Amino acid sequence: MDSAALAAGELTTTLPLDLRFPWVAPADIATIAAVRMLSPAWSGRVTQGVHGPVDLSFSDVAAVLGRVLGRTVTARRVGENDVATPLRGSGLSEKQVDGILGMARGMQSGFSYENARSLLTTTSTTLAAWAQEHLTTE
Repeated sequence: MDSAALAAGELTTTLPLDLRFPWVAPADIATIAAVRMLSPAWSGRVTQGVHGPVDLSFSDVAAVLGRVLGRTVTARRVGENDVATPLRGSGLSEKQVDGILGMARGMQSGFSYENARSLLTTTSTTLAAWAQEHLTTE
């Protein structure tokens, strides 16, 4: 999330605003990884899907963030260059920028998750709870 744009009431993305996907809290990813690595049953390589509690579009996310922040947040679709330029400006290499943009391109072209949403892959932290903890000063 671009904090400067969000402070200005805008959530930007190169993705279609109605494309839904699982938004997951970083702490939930860390918890799943730690539990997996600390388990005596774990060895080798394992793919573990991690999905937030619901799939959300950028329009949904803007609405949730607006409610939590108490102001209007609008989702706006932008071109790849609008995303690439600030990434380069923050010091990312061309390969890193292309990797980030490539993930967005992949999401738009029929991407399917290796691990589908299930009881095992679904985490509990909502976007609203994450935003309340990390984006507000209360």
